[in-house]
Amino acid sequence: MKLLIISATLILFLILSGSKELRAQSLSFSQPVDFLPAARTDKAIDITNFKGGYFVTWKDAGATGNIHVCYLGKQYDTRFSQNETTAGTEKSAFAPVLRVVNSHIYALWLGIDGSLKYIINNSDTTFNTQTINTVGFENSPKLKSGVTATTINGRLMIASHADNKNEMVVAVIDADNNGLLKPAVLQTIPNKKSDVYPFIVTLSNNTVRICYKDYNDQGIYYTDLNTDTKIWTNQLPVYKSKSKVSPAVYHAFNTNRLFYIWKGSKKDNRIYYTTDDEQNRPADEHILPDYFKTAYPVSICNVDTKKFIMAFTGEDQKLYLSYFTNYNPARWMEDTLFPAKGSLTLKDIVIPGSHDAGMSILNGTGGTQGSSINPCNTLTQTQNIGKQLNAGIRMFDLRVGSFKNGIYTKHSSSDCMADAVGGGYGERFKDILDSVKAFLDRNKKEFIILTFSHFCPKEASAKNVADSIFRALGKEYIYNNQSKSIDRIKLNELAGKVIVTFEQYANPDKLIDSNSMADKGKTFLNIRRAYAATNQINKLLNAEESFFTSMQSGVNKNDLIRLDWQLTQSSDEAGLVCNDFQDEKVSPIINGMMLLTNVIKKNQSITDLAMSGNKYLPAKVNEWINTGVINKNNKPNILYIDVAGAWVTDYCIELNRIPVYN
Repeated sequence: MKLLIISATLILFLILSGSKELRAQSLSFSQPVDFLPAARTDKAIDITNFKGGYFVTWKDAGATGNIHVCYLGKQYDTRFSQNETTAGTEKSAFAPVLRVVNSHIYALWLGIDGSLKYIINNSDTTFNTQTINTVGFENSPKLKSGVTATTINGRLMIASHADNKNEMVVAVIDADNNGLLKPAVLQTIPNKKSDVYPFIVTLSNNTVRICYKDYNDQGIYYTDLNTDTKIWTNQLPVYKSKSKVSPAVYHAFNTNRLFYIWKGSKKDNRIYYTTDDEQNRPADEHILPDYFKTAYPVSICNVDTKKFIMAFTGEDQKLYLSYFTNYNPARWMEDTLFPAKGSLTLKDIVIPGSHDAGMSILNGTGGTQGSSINPCNTLTQTQNIGKQLNAGIRMFDLRVGSFKNGIYTKHSSSDCMADAVGGGYGERFKDILDSVKAFLDRNKKEFIILTFSHFCPKEASAKNVADSIFRALGKEYIYNNQSKSIDRIKLNELAGKVIVTFEQYANPDKLIDSNSMADKGKTFLNIRRAYAATNQINKLLNAEESFFTSMQSGVNKNDLIRLDWQLTQSSDEAGLVCNDFQDEKVSPIINGMMLLTNVIKKNQSITDLAMSGNKYLPAKVNEWINTGVINKNNKPNILYIDVAGAWVTDYCIELNRIPVYN
């Protein structure tokens, strides 16, 4: 979005995020926006919510810089106020921080002399920037690196770094009736070492957590302090994470759950996050898309119990905001589409789709050169369909064949495995149908699309496959369109159902509809797509841009637009670089050539190609929307990828909130 409409866009995001209680299984982040174009900083920024309004603080870039405080406005304001001031003539070498304590909001920073300085608000929207206050500490110690703060039992508590090599310190600071902070005593955190300042968060009325980067191994750890007994716990790791800065820790979901967020180690400026329950260790880490990068700690601010703001300093020293919401990807449709969008159709939204969806495992091979088939040149996914469903994937491309007296998914060079040079068999079809049924039993507002193609009548005919589907799912689960076209079916009607379509084949008795892939089709569902058939990202981008440009005036009523985002192995890659699965019957000379090829060529397996290509998808789609290549008439309804996971669900949720989809 252009900066001049940022406020309207952000407010729309908040309104459309929904009002139901969500579980924090995964997060959906909006694309970051540069919200104060004139501001630059080379340290962390901080944002907080005070009486419904938002404040942000930062220092100017440079060895030392002025301290800025800016009031941005309230959630439902039509625009940001951008009421910006500086804290007198004060300068600092380190990042400032904001903290709300009772009826006051403080901006705190470390002065040039190592003292802790602060200003206090004089209204709900302004600070008294001319009165600079200093906290008095016993023996007047100096602080460095930075400061973070929390509130415990109505008292301010700060965490910082002593003016030495690796000691961290904390202090509880009382305030008088006017909000002025009283003298306090700094306490060294015993037996915990870091060369940067830590982050502090309140766990309960008498417990705080300190999270920090370890001095020796760059790992991220936490330790808890009971403020009554003054006892510290042993340090524990935050997953297996490493960083050059201490991670931010927040209550971002409810009173029991913590949210950790940090930049990577060394030159890795990507942003990582994880969540945990205060009684448990943090869970697996997640990585934000590549357009989230920073060299500094980030800041999180609650909008309400379901929506949050992340503020961070970009690699270009600009100040960025992103909104995010917590949701359960297994029920993302219930959480983000219903009830507000229940009257829309599939043509009005976008959902994540999985290419060759059943190929996360290789259960067997076939074809005339079956010995050349291995996971490297056959598998397209890293999760089975049950796990893909839980990750939010809702459209599945399936090709099936006969194997071991049963039906399995397949990936081969011909419709019939007997005619193929080579191919592989993936998940057992019965397991997939059982997963679909169990998933819809648990998530009654979700819906699924299964599209079948590449039938081989002599191996697994369309009729036999239809019989298997109907036996497993029946009328209770399969959607009956009752002769409605796809543009007239409301999302409310689809809740708890699965749409099943076969390529150029319908079986009304078994509730199987037909699909096609053409510029114009007479089937129930016609998929508009462009298949790039390339292993080069630039050719893929050009093909998809041309595809969307060709449809800017609109499509037919039975069309769903599918963005096919696959990089395809070339024949030499499929045959040569997949050498980890060498056949002992192949000569040593050929094996040596395969090894050499793999050394020269990198990221050439199907899943490696996918992971290298997938990172371009959000940025390019955003670009095409901003430049008008994609509009309301030709917007994609399915993002169809290899290595499908929760990240593409996150992105679909983001897209469903923007004007093109509303």
